[in-house]
Amino acid sequence: MSDSEIVKIAKAEVERLKAKLASNPDYQKLLAAQQIIGLYGWDDLAAAPAVQAPQHIGGAPVQVKSMALRDPSIQTKTAQIERVSVSFLKEIGRRATSGELLTAVKRAGVDIGGKEPNKALSAYLSGFKTLNNVREHGGYGLLEWGDGPGPNQKEIFG
Repeated sequence: MSDSEIVKIAKAEVERLKAKLASNPDYQKLLAAQQIIGLYGWDDLAAAPAVQAPQHIGGAPVQVKSMALRDPSIQTKTAQIERVSVSFLKEIGRRATSGELLTAVKRAGVDIGGKEPNKALSAYLSGFKTLNNVREHGGYGLLEWGDGPGPNQKEIFG
């Protein structure tokens, strides 16, 4: 048997094993766990070469399910609050008070908790690197807006 035949057989076996792994629920869970680790900044643990997702199986691209990114119930409360707040601010195109954001977060089904949910939410919001709070312009806004009022309010505040 020639070297090229051995390599061809080995490549076929690799493709067969990749296909088998891609359909294995435990393997999918492993990939999801690695993504969660990566989301929290522990990338060195998330990308072990032995368990990386196959990119192609038999020439066809593989769609690996990303539960951590698609299913909000897997995200932490902090991540859910940030996701909802950023989405709400982008939707309205202006800064919002913590009360407005609390309504949006509650509407999204996220329970803030605490005796004073408005203050609890403010504590969450002040820790997000994607937001800032400029009271003179109406409250919390996206960091990308700078210290301005937001794209839909520039004509009002100048």
